[in-house]
Amino acid sequence: MSKPASVWEEGLFRLTVFNIPDVGRGVGLAVVMQTPGGRTYLYDTGNGYPEADGWWRDVNTGRDQIASFMQEHDIRALDGVIISHAHYDHFGGLIWLAEHIEIRNLIDSGYEYKGWSDENYARELSHYAEVRDALRRRGVCYRAVCAGETLELDDALSVEVISPPRGFFHVEKVTPRSAQNPAAHYMLNANSLMLRIRHGAVVFLLPGDIEAEYQRTLLLPAVGSHKLKCDILVAPGHGLHSAPEFAEAAQPHVTIASCFVRWMEACTAREVFGARGSQVYVTGLHGDVSAISDGESWEICPSGC
Repeated sequence: MSKPASVWEEGLFRLTVFNIPDVGRGVGLAVVMQTPGGRTYLYDTGNGYPEADGWWRDVNTGRDQIASFMQEHDIRALDGVIISHAHYDHFGGLIWLAEHIEIRNLIDSGYEYKGWSDENYARELSHYAEVRDALRRRGVCYRAVCAGETLELDDALSVEVISPPRGFFHVEKVTPRSAQNPAAHYMLNANSLMLRIRHGAVVFLLPGDIEAEYQRTLLLPAVGSHKLKCDILVAPGHGLHSAPEFAEAAQPHVTIASCFVRWMEACTAREVFGARGSQVYVTGLHGDVSAISDGESWEICPSGC
């Protein structure tokens, strides 16, 4: 099989997972997808924690990394932004992008947590709704999708929504697991928008932040294992939530985890997916990581190539 070039060109699908700076809050995921037909989409937009005078530690992934990437690659607009779930380390970059970059489509699952949440989480959840509504008022096309639906991102790609199901995942008893992981956190994670993207013979899986327990008890019973099998996996939950049962179903050749260096001991993706023969990359160790497909084979480029 021919080996694809290390930079995007027409006919290639390039997926780049950014190395998110460690600001001491959240973890962060931002993925840019350059399609074979020349379109550009984001799957999540990284960190951006609003402060009264700007951004927490003056970091916003949309401003600092995504906009710079677009300028470097002469990308003038985003054909779409896909938000897996409404946590600041996944949509914070969108807050800045929405004010400075042309966005043509916004896609999410439509999930809204209805239970109790503290002041910080309540603000986070309502802030995403405010950004989404502001974009819609400006004419951005918005779509909420669920399992079984498809997205027409590019003629050369087959894109299927794997999760959440219509009506969303629920659990019988929703209680805080810890002060750092209340229900307003883990239930949004459980209902992350999961995508399966096929480019010819090469399959990518983007599962958001669904945690290991719910990979086992909610996702696997609802989704056939064949839907999870992939070549390139963006590790669920930043590589911190790695259920062996999920890894057995997915069997990725390559796993990319968006995770900090200081959390390497907790990055279970290295052990769980590595034990199944997957080549595991962690952004904190390898920098930006690009996976490039020509539809027959793939190339992995640490530090963005």
